[in-house]
Amino acid sequence: MKTAIKKTEVRRNPHTTIIATMQAPIEQAFDYIAPIYLPHIFPGTGPIAGIAGTSVDAGWNKAGLSRTIYFTDGTTTKETMLQWNAPTHFAYKNEEFTSPALKYTAIRVEGEWFFTRLDDNTTKIEWTYRAIPKNFLAKFFIRYVLMRFITRMLQQAMDIAKHDLETGDLAGAQFPPVPVSTIE
Repeated sequence: MKTAIKKTEVRRNPHTTIIATMQAPIEQAFDYIAPIYLPHIFPGTGPIAGIAGTSVDAGWNKAGLSRTIYFTDGTTTKETMLQWNAPTHFAYKNEEFTSPALKYTAIRVEGEWFFTRLDDNTTKIEWTYRAIPKNFLAKFFIRYVLMRFITRMLQQAMDIAKHDLETGDLAGAQFPPVPVSTIE
């Protein structure tokens, strides 16, 4: 049951949902996507900057954890894991934006993933992004301008994850090794 999304909350605020069916068992899909290396699936789309990295690269698997997301244009946002129910659901929020497009328009953006087992090797995935605007004008801008680009960004990320899972080429989502500094 999808109790995390309230119908009135979805109707009231700008949102977009991407749905995909992947040829992968639900556990594999969840274990791959939930902690994925964000620069791999978010290279940038139109005016939306790509993700350069995060302040936490491992252990992103528990409600209450927070990290900073760094974008390729130098802006940041704070991301907090709100819910973690492996292998069926996780939810997070982004806030404290330094990007002018979001800093002055959105209180926060919420992301929510639902994984549904269709059979042993197929999983349906629903990913909803919802923006909580600061005011009516911001709501209009987000709904009719920004959401177009966000939808493209999410579809691109979902397509990359689907390709990786279905081809078994999971190396692209691996976090790069931490450089070892030498002591002189």
